[in-house]
Amino acid sequence: MRSHEVAAANAWVLTVLPSWLVAVMTAVLTPLALIAGDVPRALRLAAWPAGAIAALGLVLVDSPGALAIATSAPYAGVAVAAGVIGGLRLLERPWTAPKLARSVGLVFLPAATTWLVAERAGHALLGYAPFWVLLTAAHFHVAGVYLMTILGRVTEGRGALGAAVAIACVASVPLTAAGIYGPMWLEVGAALGMAASGFAAGILMLTQKVLALRIAGGVLLLTMPLAGAFALRDHGTTFTILGFDPLGSMLVSHGALNVLVFAAISLVSLSRSATSRASG
Repeated sequence: MRSHEVAAANAWVLTVLPSWLVAVMTAVLTPLALIAGDVPRALRLAAWPAGAIAALGLVLVDSPGALAIATSAPYAGVAVAAGVIGGLRLLERPWTAPKLARSVGLVFLPAATTWLVAERAGHALLGYAPFWVLLTAAHFHVAGVYLMTILGRVTEGRGALGAAVAIACVASVPLTAAGIYGPMWLEVGAALGMAASGFAAGILMLTQKVLALRIAGGVLLLTMPLAGAFALRDHGTTFTILGFDPLGSMLVSHGALNVLVFAAISLVSLSRSATSRASG
């Protein structure tokens, strides 16, 4: 592409693609995650229209404000309800690593949605500009909700190895959250820990019997090293793809692959299995 075409494409990736990816999350991936997470039927049904309204708001309502907030409100209500269910499940004993991962995935949904609502309000949450607030919402949906839900299913019956991977990923998410507000060394260390635990999850998923889950595991093996490289970008590991700048390169590789391939095919597969178990 010519230089002006690359610039235009990079601008689209930085301004439009994040909203579209989060729209896919609210409209499709979160409802599937709630099915895989085995929440009550009423909440599963409510998630579809609530997620669709939030997605339309992300795509059609560019300016933050009352209308943008209103489009995200039903989704926020579903998220809060899911978080309450997850919290109650955490109080139940005994704990297992898969149960912990599934429950934490539900608890993290309202946390991730808080960042989404803040972006819709144009609020610089924790001092971050709305653009970064939206990217943080996307990250915590994928790493905090979808990955936890997926691991809560694929680590069942996998013994100590599966438990270790699940617990490592569960621990990495709050560390990443702490790193957002903490010193740079904590932010980098947490990002590297998240990348390493996600890579381990990818290896575990490669051993699954279901082809879709093996493909999803392979995607993690591609995207997690990219996350590690981006975390160390100030130390000479910056990479670019198709002429995009480093952040644009991350969005079209790590971001798009994790949302549209890893999370999508995993949650479709697992939600089908959950539906089959419920009907059986």
